[in-house]
Amino acid sequence: MSGIALLVERGLTGVVQAGENVVFESTVYTSGNVDYDDGNGVITLKEPGRYLFHWWVTTQLSAIPHGVLFALSSSKGDFLVGNSPLKTGETTGMGIITVDNPPVKVWLVNAGTGQYHYAAELPCKASLMVVQESVAVPQSTRCFAVAQLAHLLSQMITIYADTTWTVFSQSLASYSGKPLDLYQSPQASGPGILRLIDENNEYEALPLQNITAIYPGGGTVYDPALTYLSPPEPLPQDCDADLLAAIQSYLPPGTPVEIRLGPTIVASGEVYRNEFGLIVLSNAAGETPVFIPALQILRIFTSDSPVGFRGGDKPRIEIRKE
Repeated sequence: MSGIALLVERGLTGVVQAGENVVFESTVYTSGNVDYDDGNGVITLKEPGRYLFHWWVTTQLSAIPHGVLFALSSSKGDFLVGNSPLKTGETTGMGIITVDNPPVKVWLVNAGTGQYHYAAELPCKASLMVVQESVAVPQSTRCFAVAQLAHLLSQMITIYADTTWTVFSQSLASYSGKPLDLYQSPQASGPGILRLIDENNEYEALPLQNITAIYPGGGTVYDPALTYLSPPEPLPQDCDADLLAAIQSYLPPGTPVEIRLGPTIVASGEVYRNEFGLIVLSNAAGETPVFIPALQILRIFTSDSPVGFRGGDKPRIEIRKE
């Protein structure tokens, strides 16, 4: 499980106008890949999952004749209402928001037609809690590494939709085409195949577990909006976890490296990102990135001046004849 949780509170007096967000100025607890902006009351959920929300607001005065109305709203269109027939007292609400394509922003808004005054005599005027629904820890870290790759590819298919990708596999061949989708069986919990459309308009289906590197094409630039899954906590006690942790620690960003991915496939460049289970090679400008699943690495070569590498160059991936 990722351990994502957030608890925020409001202790300030004042009013919240119709259409305005409830701003919680105090972050009581935060854990995991979630952000909160105490300037505007917006929560940013940065990982896929199902999130459970609970909130309450205490009011003491309103000029409008009906009760109190607040709603949990999100950037993907959720509008989950909580209300009370009384203008004085506590209004509560709860909701579930599913995130498929992060990031998703969420806020609590005054959904009524007039302003509400926060209860002045109480030390805490409002509170909101969100937790990510617990998910089973994968049976092995290898399963997490495949999930990390699928999460990355789901975003790349949108970001690099119009470029011709080159996808390398454990065989000697590479495969080229424009990205189509990730195929998932109706009986499965996640996708298992990346599909490309080649120059002959034919479908290429590539099992995720066989992919050793993805090059999204000439002229591409790394998109900083890409997100990555947090590793499970605690890590499964297996050799794959030890390997991925070692690779992440061994290759900090900025390291010039040459990586062997097969008998003849070699990728070289600077380490641009090193997430748990995935390495990105690029130069400082993020040009022509190469995405490498860490479990597929056969050899790592580093030195002050690696063979064929000149600091600051764009990364490259090639098939060498030997």
